[in-house]
Amino acid sequence: MGSTVVKENEKTFQPVEWGKTKNIFGPENVGSKHLKINITEYAAGTAHNLHRHPDQEEVIYILDGEGITRTDAGDQKIGPKSFVFVPAGTNHATLNVLKDKPMKAIIIKSPPTTRKGE
Repeated sequence: MGSTVVKENEKTFQPVEWGKTKNIFGPENVGSKHLKINITEYAAGTAHNLHRHPDQEEVIYILDGEGITRTDAGDQKIGPKSFVFVPAGTNHATLNVLKDKPMKAIIIKSPPTTRKGE
């Protein structure tokens, strides 16, 4: 099997509570077995609730905007060129602190899916 090229502008955003997201790579579109990549835009002034993925690691790379990554250990500021590593089982949330601009990020998860109901 060869490599797969996906152009971001050919993918469409889907609404989520805190903004919008689009799946770039994952089991559902390229058959990936070990990772999933999304591009997410957190709407101005929004956040998603503290949550965890018991068996899934996550990397968040901020492309544009400013925010906070929140864990049980506290809050840390994030902005363009910031990487956030979230170990499996860690309570975490991402907040967009700007009231007038979305925060855009690449979200990488491995494995690509988590156990049902978690």
